[in-house]
Amino acid sequence: MKLTKLLLTFLTALIVALCYQEVVRSASSWHPGTPTALRGNWKQKSAVGDGGTRHGYDNKVKIAKHSLEATYFGGMPDLFTHIKWRRINHNTYALHARRFSDGYNHKVHRLTIKRISHNRMYMHLDGHSYFSTRHKPFVRY
Repeated sequence: MKLTKLLLTFLTALIVALCYQEVVRSASSWHPGTPTALRGNWKQKSAVGDGGTRHGYDNKVKIAKHSLEATYFGGMPDLFTHIKWRRINHNTYALHARRFSDGYNHKVHRLTIKRISHNRMYMHLDGHSYFSTRHKPFVRY
């Protein structure tokens, strides 16, 4: 009799625990568009030397709701669209996007952006420092 009551109590507790188990959601799911914390106009100072002269440029990035446009070294802008993003950790974001250059190719590029303050960020394209070889931050303007 005692064993039956003990077994019944154990089974009831097990069923209640399984029924009221909370579903764990992944915080790192992919979202469409761009994060609002990164939207705006950003620039980075860089210099290119050829021979004895150095030319200074402002590399610029414009992050809109569904696109990212990057202009560097005074050249044609790169347009990234079809963007998905997720938060890696505090103020670090991973973006997957397609680059438009002579039509969309099927390669998905990974941009990693770390915002170090409200007005400064670092950006890496496919694991490499984007725009210049020197690791200079982008500044909001």
